[in-house]
Amino acid sequence: MKIKNWMTSNPITVKPNTPVMEASKLMKEHGIRRLPVVKGGKVVGIVTHRNLLEASPSAATTLSIHELNYLIAKLEVGEVMQKNPICVSPEDSVIEVMTMGRQKGIGAFPVVDNGRLVGIVTETEIFRAMMHLFGGKEDGDGFLVLANVRLRERIGAMSRIASIIEELNVPVLAMFSLPHRRAEGNRLYVRVQAQKMDEVKK
Repeated sequence: MKIKNWMTSNPITVKPNTPVMEASKLMKEHGIRRLPVVKGGKVVGIVTHRNLLEASPSAATTLSIHELNYLIAKLEVGEVMQKNPICVSPEDSVIEVMTMGRQKGIGAFPVVDNGRLVGIVTETEIFRAMMHLFGGKEDGDGFLVLANVRLRERIGAMSRIASIIEELNVPVLAMFSLPHRRAEGNRLYVRVQAQKMDEVKK
């Protein structure tokens, strides 16, 4: 699964000299929370809704409304954006980008091909891709969650679990594991087609 199949293509962009108020208006009009910042065809930053909120003057300021409006009107995106953001390629895998986002605490990546911005991928697109990988819930489908499965120590654990379920003549539609955050082992998610989930869980 590659990023190019899940990214938002031709995203709305702004320039470093775009007024912050204009960037905020664009976000509101298009229902988005991030804008790549482009200069001379190159990605030089990314501005988020949070950046714009943090740039707003504090309610405790002693400035007058006139002074506040003047300062906000003069503020440009280049002054509040996150500079030199990490970019990804359309050929990168969703898993690689998801892992990098988790490790670095990043929720969005500009997608660049041969130095040109071609898209943006956020946690929303990545979530959709992972749901597609795992499969959507349909009538008759059920989900099992097994905790503390030591996949690294017990080679073949996933295939044995699948075999136990399939011996009940129940199709295994998908299996996906995630490491525990605060414990050893993995949490294993199994999607099956079964009406009698109690029997399958037992």
